[in-house]
Parts: sequence; structure tokens; C-alpha cells
Amino acid sequence: MVGSSLMTNGWAQKGSTAKHTSKAVLNMQVQPGGGISVAFVGLPDGAGVTGQHAMDLGTVSYSNHSRTANVQVRAITDCLVVSTKIGLSLQDPSRQFANATLLASLVHYDSAHVLWLDGVRLGTTPQVIQGHVPVGKTSAHRLEIEVPTSLTERNAGLQNSIIFQVVPN
Repeated sequence: MVGSSLMTNGWAQKGSTAKHTSKAVLNMQVQPGGGISVAFVGLPDGAGVTGQHAMDLGTVSYSNHSRTANVQVRAITDCLVVSTKIGLSLQDPSRQFANATLLASLVHYDSAHVLWLDGVRLGTTPQVIQGHVPVGKTSAHRLEIEVPTSLTERNAGLQNSIIFQVVPN
């Protein structure tokens, strides 16, 4: 089982003349469990992975969008959507498994922010993200974080973690 801490403070309130920007950082921690482990891998078309446990989503805002390569920001009527690709590599040192099912969940319920991984809305109950992830290869996944425009800069921060679980097939 692997947990990744999400910390972001994206400015989402629209209609302001002041320029507010906040740095969005995705911290990830790898905690191997069982025979298969999950590693986070930088992708050429994804946000930069800094060190082994962090993905830098850069500075984002409703009006200024993103200045970070490969991080997209969409402003829709009632929220700001920050998205990027993340790479996951499943490893099995024993070489017993060729594929695994990838599940993900959030550590804490968050009524303000909505997180999606590959189009699956994350909650505190594990959800199947992909049924047959190849072990030993990097798989690409899309992470999206919705920040409501009703949040102010003070309360727009996201403090949560994604737990990844893998089940050998």
C-alpha cells in the first residue's frame, strides 16, 4: 500500500482584481506492502517529480492559470480544475506477478475539493482505477483536482493523501 500526501493552496476565487497565486505541491510517500511496490515516475508530458516523494504542480490561480509545464488549469463556472499526468511503476522483486489491479482512495473526506484519477472520483473507499496494470512497466494516469471558486485563498488549501493499493492478478 502506498500513500501520497496532497498539499495545494490554489487560488480559486474568481472576479477579483488582485493577482493571487499559490504554489501547488503534491508530496508522495512510498510505503511498500507485500510483494508489489508502487514507485512514482516522472513523465515527459506530466508535472515534474522532485525527489522521490513530491510532484510540483507549480503556481496556479483562476485568473493566471499555471506557469508550470505539463500542468493544465481549466476555469469553469464554479471551480478551477488543475490536472496533470502522473507515472506509476509497479515492481515485484520476486517476479511472481505480471499484472495487478490498481486501487486508490483518499485518507480523509474533503467536502470542498474533488479529486479524480483516470476519471474515477476518489473518496475514502478504495476505487478500482485500472484492472490490469503491467508490473515492471510505467503506466500513465491523469490526476485532476477541483477547487471551488467559492473558496478564498485562506481556505483553498488541500491537505489530504491518496492511498494506492495493488492486488496481484
